[in-house]
Amino acid sequence: MERPMSRVLLVGKGAPDRGGIPTFLETLIDSSLAEEHEVRFLNVAHSSTPQATRPTMANVGRTLRDAVAVWRAARGRDIVHIHSALAATVTVMRASLLAVAARARGCAVVIHAHGGNIQDWLTTSRRRTLLRLAMTPAHRVIAVWTAGRAALSAVLPAEQVGLIENGVPVDLYDSARSVPTHEPPRLLYVGLLTPRKGVLDLLAASRMLRQRGVVHELWLLGGTPDEGPAAEAEVRAQLDGNVRLLGTRPPEEMPAAFAAADVFCLPSWWEAMPLSVLEAMAAGLPVVASDVGDVGRAVAHGMTGYVIPPRAPERLASALEPLLTDPELRRRMGAAGRARVEESFSAAGTVRAVSDLYRELRARAS
Repeated sequence: MERPMSRVLLVGKGAPDRGGIPTFLETLIDSSLAEEHEVRFLNVAHSSTPQATRPTMANVGRTLRDAVAVWRAARGRDIVHIHSALAATVTVMRASLLAVAARARGCAVVIHAHGGNIQDWLTTSRRRTLLRLAMTPAHRVIAVWTAGRAALSAVLPAEQVGLIENGVPVDLYDSARSVPTHEPPRLLYVGLLTPRKGVLDLLAASRMLRQRGVVHELWLLGGTPDEGPAAEAEVRAQLDGNVRLLGTRPPEEMPAAFAAADVFCLPSWWEAMPLSVLEAMAAGLPVVASDVGDVGRAVAHGMTGYVIPPRAPERLASALEPLLTDPELRRRMGAAGRARVEESFSAAGTVRAVSDLYRELRARAS
C-alpha cells in the first residue's frame, strides 16, 4: 500500500473550546485533507484557562505539559502543524516551546497565526527580537490575514512567512438560505463575550435603534473569553430584557443558528479573517462588521453588508438600521455575500493551500 504523502500532527484547541481556531481545525479534520495525508489531531484545550494570555504559574504548567504531549504525539510524524493566536508574549512563547518539542522529534514545523492584532503587538524592538528568536524552530509561519503576513514578514525571513486565507464549507449552509424572514428581525452576534469583541458597542447600538423605533431581537451566541470570567461579567452587566443569550453551540448546530437570524454583526476591535463573518455570508446573511484585519476583503461595503470603524456605536447603529427595516435589502445583500464566499472563501481553497504546504515541506525533506 502506498504511503500517504505526509504524516501530519495538528496541534491546537478543539472542543470544548469554541472560536476561530477550533472551527478552522474542525474544517481541516473533516475535509479531503485525509485523502492525501495521514492526519492526527492533538487537542490542547483545557477545561479552564483563565487569563490565558498572562504568564501565570498555571499557564506555564499547562504549556510544559502540552509540550510533553506534543513530543510524545509527534513520534513518527513528518509535520507538526501548530495553531496559535500568536498575539501576545505568552502565546508567542507557548507556540515556540511546542515547536521545539516537535523539532526534537525531527519533524518539520508550521506555526499558524490566527490572532488579529500581532501587528499592534510588534511595536517595540524587544518584541520583534523575541518573535524572531521564538519562531526559529518553525520552518513556516502562516498568517490568515494580509496585515498579519506583512507584520511577520517585516521581522522574519520572507521565505519563512506565508498566507493561507480562511475558508468555510459553503455547502453546510445551504439550508439556511431557504429560511423565511423573521418578525421582528433577529440580529445575531457570534463570538466570545468580551468588550474587545465590541459586544458593549453592539449593546449600545441596539439600545439606540430601539429608541429610534427599530424593533428587533438581539441574540448573542458565545462563551467565556480567554481573559476569564471578569470580561464576560462586564458584558453581562450591560444586558437587558431585549437581549437573548444563546450560550455556545457545537459546530454541527451552527448552520441552524445562522438560519435562525436575519442580520449578522461582528463589531470587534481587532480581528484577522474571522470565520464567523464567512459563515454568516455562506448562510446568506448580510453582515455589518468592523473594518479591521481582512474583514473589508470579505465584506464588500454596500454590496454584501457594511464595514464600519471599530468602537463607534453610533456608526454601528446607522449601518444596522437599513438592514433591520428592509427585508429586500437583507435578501439582496445576503445573496451577494453567499456568492462572494463561494467564489473566494470556500474551505476547499483553504484545504488545497494547506495540502500544498505539506507537499512542499515533504519535498524539502526528501
